[in-house]
Amino acid sequence: MSPRPAKAVRGRLGNDPATALRDLLIDTAERLVEQKPAATITTREIARAAGVSDGVLYNYFADKNELIITALVRRHTQTLGRYDVALPSPGTATVDENLAACMLAAIDLVASTVPLAGALLSEPALLHRFFTEVHTHPLGPHRMVGPIAEYLSAEQAAGRLGSFDVDAAGTLLLGSAIMLGFSIVMGGAPREQVAAQVPGIVATLLHGAGPS
Repeated sequence: MSPRPAKAVRGRLGNDPATALRDLLIDTAERLVEQKPAATITTREIARAAGVSDGVLYNYFADKNELIITALVRRHTQTLGRYDVALPSPGTATVDENLAACMLAAIDLVASTVPLAGALLSEPALLHRFFTEVHTHPLGPHRMVGPIAEYLSAEQAAGRLGSFDVDAAGTLLLGSAIMLGFSIVMGGAPREQVAAQVPGIVATLLHGAGPS
């Protein structure tokens, strides 16, 4: 059985047939991982869902695991892109409002990324491989912390914030966001309920816990 050309060429605009077929396989793997644990997905199942022959996958990937990791890393990269877009620019709104927006963007990033890792829980080696990939340049924790520190530094330069360790402040902010993101994914907390905690966290970070 040969690949079905009509389906294989339905890729993203401007893609050649080979690239379109590769994208199709990645799209299919991503969709299947959303539906079931990675360990239960077979090469044949991916091929059937993509509408191609069983051996086509090996023209583009070493094995099923490489395809699944590629799909999950692509999803994580797209989520990071949305995080970048959601971050505010220095000098706009108030600092409190902007840091709240930063926290919400980080919470959404965590809530979108954790389920990707969850799909690999029954495959420790594959889970480790995923974490290695998402911590490798150009990805990695610096993609979350760096923009926050840059924002805080810009606000300091503009005189809207005093002198303090921007890296430490960014870590405190993101640590809280990560915890709240996990509460959405693992604890089932409604996002609105989680978001309601953000202003208080930001106010405590900015204005301190000591006596006024």
